[in-house]
Amino acid sequence: MHTPKTRSLVELMKLGPVLGDGGYLIELERRGYVDSGSGREKVGTGRGSGQFTPEVALEHPEALRELHREFLLAGSRVLQALTFFGTREKLGRAGYGDQTEAINTAAVRIARDVAGQTALVAGSVSRTQLIEREGPVALPKAKDHLAEQIRFLKQAGVDFLILETFFHLSEMRVALECAAAAGLPAVATLSFRPLITQCSDGHDPAECARVLTDLGAVAVGANCEQEPSRMMPLLRAMRAATNLPLAAQPAAFRTTDACHCFTRQPAFPDDLETIQVSRREFEAFGKQTRAEGIGYVGGCCGCTPAYIRALARGLDAT
Repeated sequence: MHTPKTRSLVELMKLGPVLGDGGYLIELERRGYVDSGSGREKVGTGRGSGQFTPEVALEHPEALRELHREFLLAGSRVLQALTFFGTREKLGRAGYGDQTEAINTAAVRIARDVAGQTALVAGSVSRTQLIEREGPVALPKAKDHLAEQIRFLKQAGVDFLILETFFHLSEMRVALECAAAAGLPAVATLSFRPLITQCSDGHDPAECARVLTDLGAVAVGANCEQEPSRMMPLLRAMRAATNLPLAAQPAAFRTTDACHCFTRQPAFPDDLETIQVSRREFEAFGKQTRAEGIGYVGGCCGCTPAYIRALARGLDAT
């Protein structure tokens, strides 16, 4: 049997769906190691500081290591380094700007230590929040920050990148350009809100899939914001527009017909337990992956190791 360490992600996806991991920041917030930011800012605006930033890699490495270990035991064959919101811009607003390289490097090292020869390690790269705060004029600045973080992740030794939770296709374009310049394969997943019909700069899922395919992503899809059943229609729209494997990392929180994103529900961020979906929905999602052309599947916010184990059961059933 070939272990993940003897094959690349692209090679593994040719053999069948690759099981990733789940959500780190919200789970670590629940465990007391990460700040949701709700006590000092209007959460979700991208204007404040300290909301779900990954300094836990330096301040509580044992907590991060344990969560990686739990995902690995649950069946994950990719561990994401906790580098989400790891650009200098975001970390600077949280007071950690001068530790940007140290946080990214430590997060990769911890994931690598746990992964061993059993799992691949992905660098997580998210939106900068600059486009939300300053508009499209900030794209060159965003590119500088993304390029810097990707450089740190490559130096630390990630196997590939997961570009995730980008609201604007324009910023995702920039991130893919930076990944290509660094010579790193990239899975590209956008987040759609408030509805699954278009991303924040007005492009529908099919158009997004075509653009991400043309820009060289190794898999394209969606992550976060929606639970599996809500996310499936947008994945199918992407499926019709690309021959690449799809990537799907749904959230584990219930959305509504009026608003297809959990981060705009009244429960976000401190009452999320009231909208948690059952792990059985993830098991059912796992059973659908092969038929839907999903090559990389994992979870996002709210998805604990128990949900990854449920996904694994669904995958095994196929």
